[in-house]
Amino acid sequence: MNQSKKIALGGGGYCLYAPTFPRFQLTPGFADEVSIFSALVPRLFVISLLEDGKLLHLECSKQTMRNGNLVLEYSANAKGLKFVETRSVTTDDRFVSQIAIENSTKSERDFTLVMWTTTDPEGEAPSLEGDSFRIRRNLAKPDESIIPTEIVYSSPDSKGARCLQGFFAEGGSDRPDYEETPWFDMADMPTPRAKRPMVKPSPILPTAKVYLGLFRALKMKPASKAAHRFEANVIFKGKGINYRPRRPDAKDENSYSAYMDKAPKFVCESKEIERIVKHRIETLRLLRMPNGVGNISSPNVCLGNGHLHVPNAFAAPAIMREARWLADPSVGRGILKGFFDNIRQNGMVPANLHLGALSNTEFVHSDWGGGFEALDSSHPDRATKRAVIMGMQRYSKWLANNRDPEGSGLTDICNHIESGQDLSRRFTVIDEKSDRATGSEEQFRLKGVDASIFRYKLVRYLAKVADELQEKAMANRFIAATEVIHEVIRKRMWDEKSGIFMDIDPKTRRKTGVKSAVGFYPLATDIPTPKQVDALCKTLSDRKEFWTKYPVPSVAISDPYFDPDGRWKETRRETPWNGRSWPMINSQILEGLCYVAERGHKHARKLTKDLFNRSISMMSGELDGVEEPRVFEHYNPINGRPARFRGIDLCMHSFVMDNIFRVACGIAVRFGEVQNDPVIDDMPDFKLQGIPVGNKRYTAERKGSRFKVTSE
Repeated sequence: MNQSKKIALGGGGYCLYAPTFPRFQLTPGFADEVSIFSALVPRLFVISLLEDGKLLHLECSKQTMRNGNLVLEYSANAKGLKFVETRSVTTDDRFVSQIAIENSTKSERDFTLVMWTTTDPEGEAPSLEGDSFRIRRNLAKPDESIIPTEIVYSSPDSKGARCLQGFFAEGGSDRPDYEETPWFDMADMPTPRAKRPMVKPSPILPTAKVYLGLFRALKMKPASKAAHRFEANVIFKGKGINYRPRRPDAKDENSYSAYMDKAPKFVCESKEIERIVKHRIETLRLLRMPNGVGNISSPNVCLGNGHLHVPNAFAAPAIMREARWLADPSVGRGILKGFFDNIRQNGMVPANLHLGALSNTEFVHSDWGGGFEALDSSHPDRATKRAVIMGMQRYSKWLANNRDPEGSGLTDICNHIESGQDLSRRFTVIDEKSDRATGSEEQFRLKGVDASIFRYKLVRYLAKVADELQEKAMANRFIAATEVIHEVIRKRMWDEKSGIFMDIDPKTRRKTGVKSAVGFYPLATDIPTPKQVDALCKTLSDRKEFWTKYPVPSVAISDPYFDPDGRWKETRRETPWNGRSWPMINSQILEGLCYVAERGHKHARKLTKDLFNRSISMMSGELDGVEEPRVFEHYNPINGRPARFRGIDLCMHSFVMDNIFRVACGIAVRFGEVQNDPVIDDMPDFKLQGIPVGNKRYTAERKGSRFKVTSE
């Protein structure tokens, strides 16, 4: 399967079809893995077609996307037969396969449509219910909360569908081949005698599978058509959880039309940029989640596909920056409220939101201040500020007490996982065994540039929020913390010789000497002096340090552990931070360069343009020769090739769309209005409709040297 042709289907519920490594994407049904919240189900169901009891082999001849649905046309080893499948995932978590069959011959024909699946023999026995069947399982990954799931397989628009007799069986592969099912070599389609749960055999063989299915017999007259629908409805039902959403509008089951009608409309002279914006808008729709199940107290958006299909604090501030361009503010506000509604008793914000309680303590450093400020500029709301200010104050105190116990003003990273930047010499210089950590326990202490900048941006913006809410004492505390952090980062973390900010070893109180890309994060603040800004731009543009063909590598080229191919200690790793180019880093550095460029720094303007154009080349599909952009986790900084070996091609830890509107379009949303503030030259012509600012909507348009903003 060519990964450049991968399909993603979702409806903004808790389920997603976006397999990391699709093998059977063109097989009728959902034969590849699906995501049910954060759990991965290897195969949901397969659709097979029989004629006169003999299996017909279907081969996909054409595939198209229509309004968020996948339409597949098949050819069969039988004349005069047209078979079309429309595959979709609805907003209420139903995986739907709608089948249309056309018999163009002059003969009457007997077809049988079979929907079938397999499950494990452990757990609660499947229930066979005449014209449907259901499977109840507690899905979970190690160290994660249980997801109590009930999946109902049915054919809701047909009275002719019947449940097949389920069987326990050994043998077979993981392929979606009907020949491997117990029904293939039977003379007739067996059905259960009564509506009841299956009886488990004794003993239960661990290598066995449970085969379950439905079938529909179709007698088709000459030159006739028939349509049929199969679906698997996912329901969350268990201890403390009972969630079944309303059925959506039958004409817009996956909410595509309703969502896109309210999304911003963007047309650009650069079609690469235009496609990336469209991809990010659609990715927000695919990965969003409603509120209602367990700890998901507000609408949220997941980090990505595969095992990343879970709301994640590391990516949440970046997603808030992307979601602020949507007319509906509930998503961006929901992300913020969702995490701070689930704040731990001690004030720690969880790294991930799960349906149930967690036994461990997950934590990652996040740019909450930057995300909150960006969201509030587009969707200001005092009620949201009131709802989160106390939780954010508790979190800032937790950072001060637990990640800066000596009161230095700098913030500690205690293991490589909580930094969100696994496998980097940033941490092995402190602890040689830091790369072996698998949990969130404290392993070392490192005063991190990124963690300290995130804390600075948080307390700085909370001071403004508290002042607006007339919380004067709180605002004064935040202002005092801001001043301390500002000065200590500028004085203690700056390395004059290297021209970059560096982490500090709290034991020796010396800089680590590791030139990491996070050392450029202070550019987005008022911390660096003009002299330091000049040095940072010089270091960033140095071809022997950070300015690769597709910058910015996560560590300098001169670093002894630098590897553009993602190898760490001779093994290619999944998430290496020793030289790969990460869109998340590029977004942060682009924001910093914009901050400096808009204040008249000429070198920063040039770097902004170059970094932006090279980042667009990486993500647009141009280097792969495809017109389907994807934002992967990380890329090779030498040739710009993405990490396809990870299978994660829907990743939201960067704010790409926000960068595009700021850099390519020159748009800045400030003080309740849309401003024209270009930071590069030679910007493309564009038109952006539906820019939300409070309760108003604006259209921004550039034609040549003319820029116009109008109210809608």
